[in-house]
Amino acid sequence: MHKRSLIITVLLIGLIASSLFADKSLERIANEKGVEGEKLFNEKKFTEAAQSFEEAILLLKEAVQRDGIPLDNEKISRWLDLAFNGYYQGGSFENAIKVLDSQLKLDPTNYKYVNYKSIILKKYLDRTDEAIVELIKYNNAKRSFKVEKKIASYYYDLEDYENALVWYKKAYQQKQDATVIKNIAAIYIKLGQNSDAITAYEDFIKTKPNESVLARTYMNLGKLYEDIKNNAKSIENYEKSLQIKYNNNIVLGLITKYYDNGSYNKALTKIALLLDNNPGNSDAIYYRAMIRYNRGEKETAKADFQTLATVPKYSKVANGYLESIKSE
Repeated sequence: MHKRSLIITVLLIGLIASSLFADKSLERIANEKGVEGEKLFNEKKFTEAAQSFEEAILLLKEAVQRDGIPLDNEKISRWLDLAFNGYYQGGSFENAIKVLDSQLKLDPTNYKYVNYKSIILKKYLDRTDEAIVELIKYNNAKRSFKVEKKIASYYYDLEDYENALVWYKKAYQQKQDATVIKNIAAIYIKLGQNSDAITAYEDFIKTKPNESVLARTYMNLGKLYEDIKNNAKSIENYEKSLQIKYNNNIVLGLITKYYDNGSYNKALTKIALLLDNNPGNSDAIYYRAMIRYNRGEKETAKADFQTLATVPKYSKVANGYLESIKSE
């Protein structure tokens, strides 16, 4: 009798468990998979977490088909975000792209997904050509200065300078941007088209950018002339930049150029300017000491060299000149 009661109890428990399992809907199972994915993600089991989120999405879609529940795109979108992050953090980049493609089906004009896809293709999978195709496809549907600039930079990284120039020019048509014009000029220089590089800057200056941008543009043009060994034009543009906005590096560069040219009075004017803005600047004191020494003003040069004797950058040179002055 006791044995019979035990069998009946076991059967009842089995029936109850079976009934509970049968009552568990696909939607609930999907949600449980989503919770499992979050737990795995928090445990830094990123790839396993991503797989759980993808399973949750499949179960939810099956519930829509089989049980007729409404499609919850917001939930699917959230799980896709988590799946992408899981694959990305786990270094499973092909799967991350697969998820991004699913996200783009839901939201084709979302640049975030296109951007992530292009970065993964270029940076992690070394498939820059494919990244460019994705960006161009997006740009054809929704033209963007930011995207055209990115396409240009990707071509530049491939050393395809002709196409990089095409896309930087497209971006420039949308926005007269100082960084873009600098890149255009740099490509012209690489292509041996120096006059076109100069014209690009000059045309940009005619657009009358704000003072800060104009100062930077004259500085870039000065550097361009410096690179092509036109010292006079380089100095002219550095001076124009300096008239608009003070810059320590430009002043020091001009001091060096004037010193090398033997234009000591101009160099001293710039040395005074640098010391006004940066008292005790050792570079300025060095060039002043050298000018004074070269002019035969040994005592004033000596005072500057004594100051420099404690500066690591110039101590050896300064002590050498001090010994030379002392021996005379």
